[in-house]
Amino acid sequence: MNEQEQTIAQVAQAFKNLGSSNEQARIMAEQLVKRANQLAKENNSSLIEELGKLLETVSCGAQGRLKPSDEGEMGQKRAKTPEK
Repeated sequence: MNEQEQTIAQVAQAFKNLGSSNEQARIMAEQLVKRANQLAKENNSSLIEELGKLLETVSCGAQGRLKPSDEGEMGQKRAKTPEK
């Protein structure tokens, strides 16, 4: 198993832990790793860094909440919006 396949298997396990079926987990893992690779190239960063950011988003989304960094932004937006 090469490094790419190992990464996909590890990410798939995370999706299974969140309740996905084996097939769903594998498909989502492949897509997430592919996107992380794209972001790493675009941002001149590492795959691990970008994968971590994406997995944080997935984990928070699975729990029905925003990432902490996005919650702060939403609070600022709400504060700027005048009440009716």
